[in-house]
Amino acid sequence: MATVPANMAGFGDLYSEDIQRIFIKEMAKHKYTMENYFNVKDTNSYYLKDSSIAGTDIANRISENASVSYDAPIQGFDKTYTQVKVGKGMKITEKIYKFGFEFRNLVQITKRLTDSLHAKVETDAADMLNNAWGTTYVDDDGATISTAGGDAAAYFSASHTREDGGTAWNNIVYDGTDYNMDYEYDAMKAARKTSSAILNPRGLKMGVELDTIICKHGSSVHDRYEEVQAAISRNYIPGGDENDGAAQVGLPKLITLKYLDNDAYWMAFDSSMKNDDYGLQWVWSERPRLLEPEIDYDTQEYRRQADMWYDRGANDMRTWVGSEGDNT
Repeated sequence: MATVPANMAGFGDLYSEDIQRIFIKEMAKHKYTMENYFNVKDTNSYYLKDSSIAGTDIANRISENASVSYDAPIQGFDKTYTQVKVGKGMKITEKIYKFGFEFRNLVQITKRLTDSLHAKVETDAADMLNNAWGTTYVDDDGATISTAGGDAAAYFSASHTREDGGTAWNNIVYDGTDYNMDYEYDAMKAARKTSSAILNPRGLKMGVELDTIICKHGSSVHDRYEEVQAAISRNYIPGGDENDGAAQVGLPKLITLKYLDNDAYWMAFDSSMKNDDYGLQWVWSERPRLLEPEIDYDTQEYRRQADMWYDRGANDMRTWVGSEGDNT
């Protein structure tokens, strides 16, 4: 007697394009928090090389009948983004399908897959900040991930190399005495002071104006941020009873991350400079997709998987400052 293979007709509901539409709908519900602090872009290349070029020096006054002065741009640092495939699959046995499957399970299949992909994206994004004071870390899949910028220094470092060979620059929150200040009103002032001292590759002022802070959701920093902002809104100096009308150092926007690990960590950046040149970069070559279904001929097991391709990193973190919150 001939063996009859499984066929798609036997799994009509699961093979239907309904599941594809549900997947797309479920993915649309997931709003990536990482898009608020990463610059997100797409590529068709397996390797994407970010090769920066520092601009010319500041313009000069030209006297009457004088020639304009010429300058040559400086080669900046490079960063290569290499695409990695990430995915998840689901299996349904023939018995479950024949005797336990209902339409609501169709929704659950797609929801579990979309939740899995969404959590992976947000985790990988937050881990770049969890490990931003080192140059590498090992992720949950056992892969070594770089958290070094184009200058080979950690994202937050007191010794970032400058492209023109000038004095190294610092983007760890520093008040002249302590680095990595714990989040308080004085640390907010120090963050602004730290960012204002950062120079561009030619040694000119960057003009960084911090307007967004990032911390762990439910952390002591999260709580203190709200307390500080409440005091500032009443023109009181946070932590005291002074009311001198000058308490205006607040960072108005807050992003809290569920996947940020350390209670004391906090970072701030200039959202107007979130672009292809500065800050964290997320590079998609394939956004989340649901692949065609498969049925195992021997077991008649139904399989479905979803995947995506991306890489993330940073070349130049001049528009960010960060603190481990331990005052060291």
